Amino acid sequence: MSSQATSAGLAVDTPQPDQRLARVAMAVGKPLLHAATVAVCVAIVTFFLIRALLGDPARRLAGLSGQVASPQQVAALRAQLGLNRGLLAQFASYMTGLAHGDFGTSFQYRGTPVSSIVFGTLGNTVILAITTMLISAALGIALGLFCAAVRSRLVDNLTRILSMIAMSAPSALVGLVLILSVAVRGSLLPAGGWGTGYPGDFRYLVLPIVTLCVWFTPVIFRVVRERAVEVLREPHVEAACARGMPPMRLALRHVLPNCALPVLNIVALSTGGLLGGAVIVETVFGVPGLGQTMSNAINSDDFPVIQAVTLLSGLAVVLANTAADIAGRAIDPRTRA
Repeated sequence: MSSQATSAGLAVDTPQPDQRLARVAMAVGKPLLHAATVAVCVAIVTFFLIRALLGDPARRLAGLSGQVASPQQVAALRAQLGLNRGLLAQFASYMTGLAHGDFGTSFQYRGTPVSSIVFGTLGNTVILAITTMLISAALGIALGLFCAAVRSRLVDNLTRILSMIAMSAPSALVGLVLILSVAVRGSLLPAGGWGTGYPGDFRYLVLPIVTLCVWFTPVIFRVVRERAVEVLREPHVEAACARGMPPMRLALRHVLPNCALPVLNIVALSTGGLLGGAVIVETVFGVPGLGQTMSNAINSDDFPVIQAVTLLSGLAVVLANTAADIAGRAIDPRTRA
């Protein structure tokens, strides 16, 4: 009787396929819903904030030729750009275009779709950011695990000081130092500019990637080290050490899995800072990415291009945090509530 009850209880407690599917849908759908909501908010805030801060671009565009534009010329240009309509009408047109994947046309380059301008340089920024993430994650995790396992006060203090210096150094300054030492004096890599296409263009990205890694690697290193020190103090890890488990196996089996979630979170939270640093680094090294596109658009009050770059940057941050949230729910069951 008890065995039947036990088997019946086990049958009741075991999740059915429909229940599992519902849990997976909830775990994935909830972060995606939050991401969609934030993306819409980013689009709304970007639209109104740009117009509140930059004012009327028709005056600047009309005066780019060096001549003083008459009020009639400014009014005609405003009508041509669609800026003579009400703000709500412009916003409705903008959101309708976004719903159909249309970012509008550039003010500076008349009739040129914004998508062709932005997506033409987006790939370089994506390569720069993703490569920096991968290299920084590998170096930060390796250094963090090493310093936690060594347990040397000298090594600990030295790495902390160096990481603080690297994190506080401005990316523009690091880039200029690398240009002077590696490119100008060492003649090892190009100081800037761009080539004719990949894979040859990768050599122009080496110094920008190193510049960003100087900032991003210490961020990951400090998180991994703090978490690894906590894990190494846990009883089951100390018991594994007492049993003579090899350090490498101990790090890979016990320490590294416990560092995965903090690393995912810090990478997601640092996406915005990484993109901001990429904009500066691209400007310093002359890389044709979103940084140069944004700089040119701001100098000419090109609202549609500014909106597109800002929206894509915001979406990148949202997607990174959403991916980290979903991965965290898969790694740690305690985050699924």
